[in-house]
Amino acid sequence: MILLLAQALAGSGSALAFLVTGFVGMDLAPRADLATLPMSTFIIGVALGSPLAPFLMARLGRNNGHRLGILIAAVGSANCLFALSQRSFFVYSVGTAICGLGTAFQNQIRFTAAEAAPPSEKALVHSWVLLCGLFAAIIGPAMATLGKDLLTLGSFTGSFFLFLVILGLVFFAFLFLPALPVLAESQDPPSGLAKLVLRRPEFWLGASSGAVSFAVMTLLMAATPLQMTGVEHYSHSDTTSVIQSHIVAMFLPGLFSGTLLAWLGARRLIGLGLLFFLGCLIPGYIHASYLHYWWSLVLLGIGWNFLFLAGSTVISRSFGGPERFAAQGLNDLVVFGSQTLASLAAGWLLHRMGWQWLVLFSLPFLLAQALLVLAIPRAAKTES
Repeated sequence: MILLLAQALAGSGSALAFLVTGFVGMDLAPRADLATLPMSTFIIGVALGSPLAPFLMARLGRNNGHRLGILIAAVGSANCLFALSQRSFFVYSVGTAICGLGTAFQNQIRFTAAEAAPPSEKALVHSWVLLCGLFAAIIGPAMATLGKDLLTLGSFTGSFFLFLVILGLVFFAFLFLPALPVLAESQDPPSGLAKLVLRRPEFWLGASSGAVSFAVMTLLMAATPLQMTGVEHYSHSDTTSVIQSHIVAMFLPGLFSGTLLAWLGARRLIGLGLLFFLGCLIPGYIHASYLHYWWSLVLLGIGWNFLFLAGSTVISRSFGGPERFAAQGLNDLVVFGSQTLASLAAGWLLHRMGWQWLVLFSLPFLLAQALLVLAIPRAAKTES
């Protein structure tokens, strides 16, 4: 319960950062093409922190590692607050990078929670953690709205102040987290553990599923507001409702996707998620009305949930002992590194190739993932 609470509260920082960064980019960026820089630095921070977080948790313990992540996120949030009070765009970008680094530690909550569950319940635990993302997606925008003019230091300074308060509550809650043992040192050096992990086909099944889920989702989601509002001149309310529906579709399936995974198995759930991704490309390619965008983003969200849940569960089930930290770190590096590349590519592809070609750009990655699932030998731990 403590970990689920932490996921819902601390996870709201991502939604807060993305929402506020859109307004900050338009207001403070020295050039229009730099408006998305703070968003990119946030994702880069997550990617860089992904191998660091499990590495430190293997040595400090899960409890201390999560507390360290909260402190890092608090430093980043305070940095953003200061930057907004000084109207410094580049200092704000540094702050979002630090927040992203702290988010990498928070992303490990799904593995920490799953380690406390027997193998048959790991998928259910992962689905609960994903479901908490729905609450985070509600709390983040609420903080942005309530805190916009809360302090006289500047717009949205109050939003990051509220997030600092939330981080303080999460840090306090972690003081009551039952002691989780520090992992005994392995005889293999970290590089040796990494090589062992990379040789396992289960790693590539899980990591590739997570990478494709985030890359395709980020590519289409990041480009949708630019296409709807900037190119086709839909209202901000229409665009916002499409994005909000997408976020709900990402996390609400957590109510049943864990049970679905236990019934179908990881491979079949990956296949089902790929079908939803393929399904989202059809209305997205047509894009003749508001409903086409709505259906495309909703199907995209459901597909993301299935692929990311299946990939995370495969990693949890397949790796234990000292190698699990290496597997989790490498997995998140692949997953969020792919998200970083997709976020950087979305605007460029939309500008250079147009919306329809951007939609089709996702197709080869989906087909490659389908072939990879068929090619990798079956493993008992990923199918149970």
